[in-house]
Amino acid sequence: MKYFSKQREENFFNVRVKSSGGEFSAAQLGAIQTLAETFGAGRIRLTSRQEISVPFIEEKNFPAVENFCAANDLELCPLGATLKTVTACQGREICRAGIIDAPKIAREIERRHGGKILPTKFLIGVSGCPNNCMKVDTNDIGIVGAVKPIRGELCNFCGACAKICPVGALTVNREKNLWAIDETCRHCGRCVKVCPKDLRGEVGYKIYFRDGKIFPFVRDETTLYEIIDAAINFFADNITARQ
Repeated sequence: MKYFSKQREENFFNVRVKSSGGEFSAAQLGAIQTLAETFGAGRIRLTSRQEISVPFIEEKNFPAVENFCAANDLELCPLGATLKTVTACQGREICRAGIIDAPKIAREIERRHGGKILPTKFLIGVSGCPNNCMKVDTNDIGIVGAVKPIRGELCNFCGACAKICPVGALTVNREKNLWAIDETCRHCGRCVKVCPKDLRGEVGYKIYFRDGKIFPFVRDETTLYEIIDAAINFFADNITARQ
């Protein structure tokens, strides 16, 4: 599999190192520094796919670079029509707004399909919440953490949830004991966080496709992967090169 792409500068190539759900360990970063200083020009660049690119590598050093990366837990990005590095935000482990473990999902998709040869390149991104910092809806498949609000029996119809809703999807009337939610809900979970009683949230996923189609709420991780698998396999079997 080819890993080295030609640069504008004659006789030089660059190679890209894949992140794991947007993460590198400190040891990996140290190894990338050594890689750049030993085989390149001591320079690195960050790519839009959360990869690290090492430029100015000579062709004679290709085998040594591959051996070095294999020995230092660095996975190289294949060139051409493949599933590209799956990007992910920090997710719920670090970000207070995070709903899902975005890096974990990205790693599982990589485990299932990473580097898979396809008719043309294929992009997947994972964002931990509807803030969508990763702009995953610009990918071929985008996954966003979502929360479906569920009103509990202890609701006192205070209206705090309706006040914080960014899109006005909630309607609350204390006099009539009315609580309703409409289809404009972004599944952001802000209403659940602010509720002083027992508005609960069912955690799930929204899936965006580049053609505009959306799975509005997927309830479990198993179903999520089944949808991703089916979409990638359909793409592999039905799309022509450069389509």
